[in-house]
Amino acid sequence: MHNRHLRKIIALGTLVLISLGALQAYWFRKAFDVAEQQFDHSVQVALRRVADSVSSTAEVRKIASNFFLVETPKNLNGQDIDRLLKNELLIRRLNLDYELGVYNADDDTLVYGNYVRATQPRMSAGNGVTDESHPQNFAVYFPAKASIVLASLDIWIVSTIALMLMMGFFAYAIYSVLRERRFSTLKSDFVNNMTHEFKTPVTNISIAGEILKNKLPENHELSVYVNILLKENNKLRNKIDQVLLGSSAYHVRPESFVTLDVHRLLAECAASFELRMQERNGVISLELNATNHAVAGDPELLAQAIGNVVDNADKYSNRSPRITVRTRDTGNGVAIEIEDNGIGIPQDMRSKVFEKFFRIPSGDVHNVKGFGLGLSFVKDVILSHRGKINLRGELNQGTTVQIFLPVA
Repeated sequence: MHNRHLRKIIALGTLVLISLGALQAYWFRKAFDVAEQQFDHSVQVALRRVADSVSSTAEVRKIASNFFLVETPKNLNGQDIDRLLKNELLIRRLNLDYELGVYNADDDTLVYGNYVRATQPRMSAGNGVTDESHPQNFAVYFPAKASIVLASLDIWIVSTIALMLMMGFFAYAIYSVLRERRFSTLKSDFVNNMTHEFKTPVTNISIAGEILKNKLPENHELSVYVNILLKENNKLRNKIDQVLLGSSAYHVRPESFVTLDVHRLLAECAASFELRMQERNGVISLELNATNHAVAGDPELLAQAIGNVVDNADKYSNRSPRITVRTRDTGNGVAIEIEDNGIGIPQDMRSKVFEKFFRIPSGDVHNVKGFGLGLSFVKDVILSHRGKINLRGELNQGTTVQIFLPVA
């Protein structure tokens, strides 16, 4: 995954989670407000019923979020008010703690105080009976109102916790991806450095082998071993070049692209395989029908990518290979099709063949040697050129690789 795509995914995911968090907070607040209004309504109805039992002119007021005051022109009996209030609250299923106080209206002195637990006996201060004739008020305080309101929002609390867990998981996933990407970068750097270091001794071996070959007399008995040495050394150099070239596909930049002729590139690629086709009694044919075949890209990478596809078509043909390379116009680009008569690819393996190091299982025997990097490299190159690649075909019925490249 390229850095630009990774940054887009992280930014988009973060934006979505922030939006979900803000939306959850908004609706949680709205639900809390509704639950609080329901609580206040039930309490005020209960207080209204108690107040009406004392005086029809009594006034119920909400002083604070959890503090209510009832003003009456009557002299009150604290115990009767306490009993009536308890009953009214239980009728409305408000089984909660509260504090009740009865005050003289003229000087706000406390004449009756009672703290009532929802599940325990009452603890009162005085009996609340007075002989004075001046008006009195009573107030009710609910110390646990917030917890009662929150308890009614259980589904909202669960959904909020679930969202927070999801956000935490997303953060951990991003951290893991970045850490793995860092390790992957370190691994790639190590492989690149090692392959670069290998090129020097491989080159020296090649030079030494050529010198030794030139110094030996013709048909010397050691010539066969020198030829083996040079041949295997050349294979090793080709493998190193494949690894280095595959790594360069990750670092290609569009600003370094040049305008190139796809038809010319395909013709040169086909020409490079002519000798191999003749050795296997095969044929590679071109059907270049696209009218707009100029694209922007890296000539070396595209040539290697096309070469990998043709090379696979040749290697995975048990009989004389018949390879056809076609082009055609398609929308704002050019489509390239490379069709062969090879062994084909099982349907369930089509999506996996583009994965790095993947090779179609064939037991412990691989008739075709390789690292499983060919098609992975092809896909990386095509995607870096803003193109697309897919394949079709059936087992033992050949394969067609389809490549789309946008025109310059």
